[in-house]
Amino acid sequence: MDLVRDVLDNRLVSISDKDQKCPIGRVDGLLLELRDNEPPRIVAIESGLPVLGRRIHPILERWIRAIGRRFGVRRGRVYRIPWSRVASIGLDIKLKVDAPHSPGTAWERWLHRHVLSHLPGGHR
Repeated sequence: MDLVRDVLDNRLVSISDKDQKCPIGRVDGLLLELRDNEPPRIVAIESGLPVLGRRIHPILERWIRAIGRRFGVRRGRVYRIPWSRVASIGLDIKLKVDAPHSPGTAWERWLHRHVLSHLPGGHR
């Protein structure tokens, strides 16, 4: 498998029992374990702006984390998904995670609670 081509930057979706897909972000990075005399092993998928910033420059990652700690919903933290949660890899990376309670959907929950619920006409 070519990790950069097949995994990095792909959309992450949670799959439910009904095979419905719920988007929860993108693959911004991969966490690998280096082992003696063996190929590296994928440990987790990382998602979040700090990881994307790290890919550009470490200073940008620090700035994004600082801004996230001050203003962000996830407080500058990276969302790590264990590789064991990957159900399949294709155009989307399908994950066995609970999307409504996932850190990957924290912004959507915040927007719903603080913005959408206050619009005329109630919830949208």
